[in-house]
Amino acid sequence: MSADALLKSVLASPDDDLPRLVYADWLDEHGDPARAEFIRTQIELAKLPDHDPRYRALEDREHELLSEHEAGWLGEGVVGIREWDWKRGFLSGISASSARLVRANRLLDQHPITDIVCEGDLGSSAWSERDGEDDPFAAAQGDRPFWQNAHWPQYVHNFTLANLGPDFATLHEFCRSNPSQLHSLHLSNNDGDHPELTLSNLAAVLEEHELSRRLHTLDVGGLSNSLFNVLPWQEREFGRVLNWGGLMRFGCSGCGAVSESLNNLLFYSFAGTLKHLDISDNPIAPDGYRAFQQCHPAMRLDKLDVSGTPLAGISLEPLLNARSLENLTKLEINGCGSARRNMEVLSRSAFWNQATELRAHSGTIPASTLEPLCQSAGPPGLRLLDLADNYLRTEGVRLLCEAPWAGSLTWLALSRNYLDDESCDVLAKSGRFTNLRTLHLAHNNFTQDGADGEQITSRGVMALAESPSLANLRLLTLSYTGITDAAVDVVVNAPFWRLFGLGVGGCNLSPTTVRILANSPRLMRFLWLDLSDNPHLRGQALRPLAESPYLSRMCELDCGGIDIADDVRAILRERLGPRFSH
Repeated sequence: MSADALLKSVLASPDDDLPRLVYADWLDEHGDPARAEFIRTQIELAKLPDHDPRYRALEDREHELLSEHEAGWLGEGVVGIREWDWKRGFLSGISASSARLVRANRLLDQHPITDIVCEGDLGSSAWSERDGEDDPFAAAQGDRPFWQNAHWPQYVHNFTLANLGPDFATLHEFCRSNPSQLHSLHLSNNDGDHPELTLSNLAAVLEEHELSRRLHTLDVGGLSNSLFNVLPWQEREFGRVLNWGGLMRFGCSGCGAVSESLNNLLFYSFAGTLKHLDISDNPIAPDGYRAFQQCHPAMRLDKLDVSGTPLAGISLEPLLNARSLENLTKLEINGCGSARRNMEVLSRSAFWNQATELRAHSGTIPASTLEPLCQSAGPPGLRLLDLADNYLRTEGVRLLCEAPWAGSLTWLALSRNYLDDESCDVLAKSGRFTNLRTLHLAHNNFTQDGADGEQITSRGVMALAESPSLANLRLLTLSYTGITDAAVDVVVNAPFWRLFGLGVGGCNLSPTTVRILANSPRLMRFLWLDLSDNPHLRGQALRPLAESPYLSRMCELDCGGIDIADDVRAILRERLGPRFSH
C-alpha cells in the first residue's frame, strides 16, 4: 500500500493502534526509522501507568525523538496553533483561535486529531498576518466557520468551545455540521452573565441534534451564573433530554447550582451512568449531601469535585457515607476552610481505603489534623496528593513521610505551606518517595502571612538533589522561594535527576542562572521552564539561553514579567513559536 493509503487508514480509525503500527513498518522500510520508532514508543507508553518500571526509559526516548525531529515532522503546519499534543505517534489535540482552525487543513490531513479547543470568537474567521502566510484554501473558505472546512474531521471526539457567546446560536450551527463521533463537549463563556444560557435552552439544542444520545462527557463549567436557577422545570427538562444517552461525566462548576438543582438532576436515570461529577464553586447548602443519598439507585461515582462548597467541609462525613460514593477513588475538597475534622473523617471513610487521588488545597489544614490520615493504613494505590496552600510546616511533612501509603505517590503538591530547609531534609532523608515524578514546593518563603521565618533556600534544595530516592523526579517547582543561582546549577545537573520541567519564577535570580541553563546538555530534556518575574534577567540577559544549542523546540518557556530586549525576544519566538510566553 502507498503512504497516502496507509495514512488514510490511520485517520479513519483514530482509536486503533494497528494502522499506526502498519504505517510505522512502512516508514522503517522507506527511510524514516526515527518516526517509526516514535510511533511505537508512544503506543507502548500509552499502555503503561507512569509508575511502571519501563515508563522512564520509554519517556526519555520519546522526548529525545521529539526534541530532534518535531520541527521537521510538523513543518509549517502548526503556524498559529497555540498548543498541540502528541499521542500514539501523531498529533491528537490542537488549541487555536477560530480563524486559525479554518486554516488547519494541513494538520487535519496528516494527523487523526480528535481533541480540538476553539479559543476566542467562535463565529469569527478573521485572519491576521501574524497567524502565518497566505493560504489559498483560506480564501476559498471565506467567512464560513471552521467546522465547514472541507478538511474538518468527522472523527472529532472531544470539543471545547471556549467562548460560546451570549446564547446557543453558534452551538446550533456547529451541531448542524453533524459531528457524528463527538462524545465530549465542553462549553464555557467568559463574557459575564447571560440569562439566555439556561438548562432548558441547552436541552433544546441537545435534543434537536440528538447530541445527548452520543455524549459521554458534558461540561458547562463557567458557562453562566444563571444556568441553574430555582425553577424545577429547568432541571427536569434537562434531565429528561440526558436520559437518552449514557453520560459518564458531567461538570457544572460555578453555574449557580443549588441543593434543589442537585436533587432534581441526580434523581433522573441519566445519573445512573455517571462516573465523574464536578459541582464545585456552586451555592449549594450544607444539606446538599442528601442529593447523593436520594439519587438514582444505580449511580456510583468514581470521581467527585465539591470544592468551594459546604460539602467539602462541614457536610463531608454524611456525603462520603452515601451509597452512591461507595466506589469513589478521586475526590476534590479544595477550599474547605476551617473544617479541621476533614482529615479524621477521610481516614475513617471507605473512600480513603481505595483512593487514588485526593486534592485538598487552599484550606486551613494544620499539621496536627493530618495525624489520623497519616497514621491510617490508607490506600495502597494513592498516586496524587494535593495539600498546597495549607499550614503543614515541617511537622506536617514529617507526618507525610511516615504515612504507610506515602510510597505510592507519583504527584505531590506542598506549595505555600510554610516549609523550610528542614522540611526538605525530612523529604530527602525519608527514602519514601521513590515513585515521585512531580513535586511542587513553590511559594514557601518568609513573606507568607503568618510565617515565622520559614523559607526554602538553596541548602534545602541541594539536600533534595542529593537524595537517590528521588531519582524518578521529573518536574519540580521552586518559584518564589529563597533559592540562588547555585541551587539552579545543582538542580539542573544533579547526578540522580533527569528533570523535564523546572519552575524558578520569582526567585530574584541573576544572569548566572541563564548561563548555567544555556551551557547544560540537560536543557535538551526540558519541556517546561518557568523563569518569570526575575527582573535581573531583563535586557540581553536571556541571550545565552535563546542561542543555546541545547534549547529544545519542545520547551514551553515562560518569561512573563521580564523586560526582554526586542532582538532576544525575536530569537526566542523564532525558536519556540507559541511555546514561548512573555
